[in-house]
Amino acid sequence: MFRDGYEATGIQGVVDAAHVPRGSFFHHFPSKEHLGIVVLQRYARASEQRQIAAFENEEQSPTERLRSFFAAANDRVIADDFTKGCLIGNFTLQLSNTSEPIRQALVQAADETIDRIGRVLQAAKDAGELDPDVDPAELAELIWSSWEGAVLRSKLSRTGHSLRSWETRVLGSLLRATS
Repeated sequence: MFRDGYEATGIQGVVDAAHVPRGSFFHHFPSKEHLGIVVLQRYARASEQRQIAAFENEEQSPTERLRSFFAAANDRVIADDFTKGCLIGNFTLQLSNTSEPIRQALVQAADETIDRIGRVLQAAKDAGELDPDVDPAELAELIWSSWEGAVLRSKLSRTGHSLRSWETRVLGSLLRATS
């Protein structure tokens, strides 16, 4: 699902890849939609662990933590040859208008990520790295949304230019302009 997309991933392909009988799939998942939710939740938990590791790194300032996290995320997109990107973004494009349960899981995953970014931005504000008038929650939403756009553009162009430009121009400007 991550590489090929939700719609292009069939149940038969899943059971073949797992080397299990088709009935086993339906024993664990009442539907493909339920599998999609579980896949998304597992992805969100793995992302959460990477975010916690980066965002709680006391050896870096809060703004350095954000820069390091997104540089590593961009490196993963490039290393995967632009075939994966961000599962939250991928599923949002494919399913947010067709599956309300998946849309709700997407909202939760995105909101949790934005909240974690907001907490790092609040720490940056508390450390004097951001303008006191900046709303960390609003800035977190802007950072996350603009990054998702850069990921999509990079998948389209199959180059890292948009991601690297986002790192230096967008993230760098947002963090500098507010300090």
